[in-house]
Amino acid sequence: MTAASARTDRERGEQLRAILRGTGVPSQRLRDDGLIEEIPELAALARTPQDPMWHPEGDVLVHSLWAADLAAQHADETMPPPPQDARELLVLAALWHDIGKPETTQRRNGRITSYGHAERGAEIAVALGRRLGLPVPLVRAASAIIATHMAHVSVAGRPSPKAVKRLRDRLRAAGTSLEDWAVVVRCDGDARGAAARPDASIPWLRVAATLPPLLES
Repeated sequence: MTAASARTDRERGEQLRAILRGTGVPSQRLRDDGLIEEIPELAALARTPQDPMWHPEGDVLVHSLWAADLAAQHADETMPPPPQDARELLVLAALWHDIGKPETTQRRNGRITSYGHAERGAEIAVALGRRLGLPVPLVRAASAIIATHMAHVSVAGRPSPKAVKRLRDRLRAAGTSLEDWAVVVRCDGDARGAAARPDASIPWLRVAATLPPLLES
């Protein structure tokens, strides 16, 4: 038994947090530290295929690690020096945004689908965060982003002010923001490589800018 495999879940959680909050490329540090193999929910991502039309980059793990790296890059480049809490949330939400796909992926008429993966992913994130001993506020915020990271798919064109306000308020109640959500949505899209599309969060942010400002509680 290796020293890594002998770690407890709490110790794995502490190491995960160190990677999320620290410097460097998260995907490389996760691989080097053996955390992907030690956390079953992450290991399962490598066994979960994606429709090559929408995800030519590869399986769910390839996509999720790429998204996490992009989120870390965003934090490091736009918030110098990046607040550790902000970097931790963005990278965790990006890393786990598709964690529900292993349980929801199916082949339908020759295509690969994962309907409901966002909602299921949020549930898995809560349970996994509890098992790893991650801070409750961090897990609550990340799970809210995970649950809603596909919200833009159900809206064609410009979202309504009501839809944007509903999403903004839900995220705020969970301790995060529409801006954090937008970063994860952007990273999710960019981590599709050749299938990347224009940033789906931009219309939502534009509408949000027209809403009355949030009152500080």
